[in-house]
Amino acid sequence: MTEKVEKVLEVKDLVVEFKTDRGTIKAVNGVNFDVFKGRTVGIVGESGSGKSVSALAIMGLIPNPPGRVASGQILFNGKSLVNMPAGEMRKIRGNKIAMIFQEPMTSLNPVFTIGNQIEEVIELHQPQLSKKEREAKAVDMLRLVGIPSPEKRVKEYPHQLSGGMRQRVMIAIALSCEPDILIADEPTTALDVTIQAQILELMKKLQKELGMGIILITHDLGVVAETCDTVAVMYCGQIVESADVKTLFNHPRHPYTKGLMNSIPSFDSTAGHKKERLQTIEGMVPSLFDLPAGCNFQDRCVNVTEHCRGSLGEPILRDMADEGATHLAACFNPLKKFEGKGL
Repeated sequence: MTEKVEKVLEVKDLVVEFKTDRGTIKAVNGVNFDVFKGRTVGIVGESGSGKSVSALAIMGLIPNPPGRVASGQILFNGKSLVNMPAGEMRKIRGNKIAMIFQEPMTSLNPVFTIGNQIEEVIELHQPQLSKKEREAKAVDMLRLVGIPSPEKRVKEYPHQLSGGMRQRVMIAIALSCEPDILIADEPTTALDVTIQAQILELMKKLQKELGMGIILITHDLGVVAETCDTVAVMYCGQIVESADVKTLFNHPRHPYTKGLMNSIPSFDSTAGHKKERLQTIEGMVPSLFDLPAGCNFQDRCVNVTEHCRGSLGEPILRDMADEGATHLAACFNPLKKFEGKGL
């Protein structure tokens, strides 16, 4: 019997618009995905694909003006977050839904100690705790995320810590109120591979202990393969493919997903293995002000046909699974079979 997993977040037909001097653009256009307790959803794609904007919409942090959630629903435990009163949203943001932002050096305030910044979040969402209890919890959070000598580090400033430690501090701040959902936006960017592995392992460990649902935003499919249960691939503000991680890596159906996989460096050191140039996806992401008719990926796609250029309109997500779990892709000419990274 399949174990039933609790759904904690639903994103339905989400559209986020921004008004500019050149007109209105849809940075996120019709995005759908679910987050389950104790599971990780990976959202991948190139820069500008709408990954971070989707996360900011969930957190209620889209700057208005110029941006706004134009349509769609974001349901947290069945309750709508779209247009929720600011006071109610503040009770959820950072408390029930927390976010690790990119670039910890710029996310942390340089003039306050690490302890001050953790305690601020605790005081906001757990005002019943005394000053002494908040200080003790800040030390406990640093210990939880594996920072050595937490009693000492809690009194230090961001510039006194390494990049890996600052990222751990960001995780400590995000977890200080034991959220139901953790959004991690490029949590390992600019970290060396050893620290990256430690951060990812830490997130998996804490997820198991706390039962959090995690949304992992990244451009790195290698990270996705290690940490995620399901994957959504975004391009030009839309999800072009989604499936469980094993299905996606073994049998990608969208050419864009295949292109991302082919651009992962190979470390095959088999004797006699011919060295090959790292593959790239040719061309540029189209401007959101001037999207082509039909498929947005057509000018970069090796499988493009006339149908892709607008004769059938815009491709929509449809189930392409041969059997078993759902495997959605938005493509007129999907890949028949491609052995990917073989998870």
